[in-house]
Amino acid sequence: MSLPRQGYNQSDIIVNNRALLLQHLCREGVCPRVSLARKTGLKQSTVTNITADFIRWGLVRETGFLSGSKGRRSIGISLNNDDFGILSIRLARTHFVLSIFNLSVTQLVQKQYEIPEGQSADESFSLLCDAAEELIREASPRRILACGIAVPGPYSTINNRIALMTGTVGWDSIPLCGVLQERLDIPVFAEQDANCGALAQYWLNPDFYSGQMLIYVAVGQGVGSGVINSGKLVRGRIGMAGEIGHTSICFDGPLCSCGNRGCLENYCSSTAFTRLVNEALSPAVPLSFKDAASLLQSGNETVTELFLTLCERLAVGIVNIINTFNPDIIILGDELTHVMPDLMVEQVRKHVQSRCIRELYETTRIEKSLVAKDSFAHGAALAALDDIFFHPADYFPSAQ
Repeated sequence: MSLPRQGYNQSDIIVNNRALLLQHLCREGVCPRVSLARKTGLKQSTVTNITADFIRWGLVRETGFLSGSKGRRSIGISLNNDDFGILSIRLARTHFVLSIFNLSVTQLVQKQYEIPEGQSADESFSLLCDAAEELIREASPRRILACGIAVPGPYSTINNRIALMTGTVGWDSIPLCGVLQERLDIPVFAEQDANCGALAQYWLNPDFYSGQMLIYVAVGQGVGSGVINSGKLVRGRIGMAGEIGHTSICFDGPLCSCGNRGCLENYCSSTAFTRLVNEALSPAVPLSFKDAASLLQSGNETVTELFLTLCERLAVGIVNIINTFNPDIIILGDELTHVMPDLMVEQVRKHVQSRCIRELYETTRIEKSLVAKDSFAHGAALAALDDIFFHPADYFPSAQ
């Protein structure tokens, strides 16, 4: 017999009902109360009482009459996207991206800032904080309620620090959330970037993915994965679940900065791809990732062969994921995937099929990312929005 771990108090029910209504408003845009009641299964009186609080706080507004079935008219309500927003930050090894989203997760502004080679982590983080403060000022009169930041993994949720950012030094000593929260004077929520990618994919079609295990594999400057099982992120004991980039595909391979040998990201990240292209072509001036990607897209034979080999090595890591988690779907994303997404998916599928148990392969879909823009930026915004939806009263003085 399976028993729940704990009971639900009245306050817990209120929290969940509020979050449920806000999530539906976020997806629906403008919606009458009767429709919200039907979609959520809540009594219309409950919907009316909760939305009355939201309107009083300014979180939700009435939009006027909507035409319904049989000529009936009802008042529509929507999230207050004009007055409130969310700051999203994506931190990478060579740059960071700042975005403003509204409460319906529509991206309004995006700015990218390059991190100069050789610049210390402290200097880079100081620039990030300055840029974030400036963007919040520019967002006025829209009030920024919270900030979500997508960080390269592995990220420790216990220590609130990046445990390791390969190819760089110093980021593991910076308490990102604490400093940002003090500088920006808003709540800050950090999430491993591949988790953010998984959140963004799930957000696209939660009804379709409901009850499924979705794994988003980020093939970027590093390699990581975010795991969502039945709508919930799988974080692990200290938040480092899904670190596929530091699983070994060659036990006596090159030493990784994590201490392991033959780590996957040393073979199939965008950083590894750029290094391999430079080693193969020996250009007078070292090529950037953008240069290497352009050569691949133009059909350079040498670069194409390197990319195909990289896809085969990535497939080895994907087989490890399939054998470990038996997921419903694996989604490939991030900057290296975006260069030739169809070719990567085709090659990964081919090599996974040749290495995987037939029943597992036949029941696991491997697809490319469906998020048109930056998955990590959207996922970081969703991480912040989650707290706002579950604790809306904390963000509005009139609710106290």
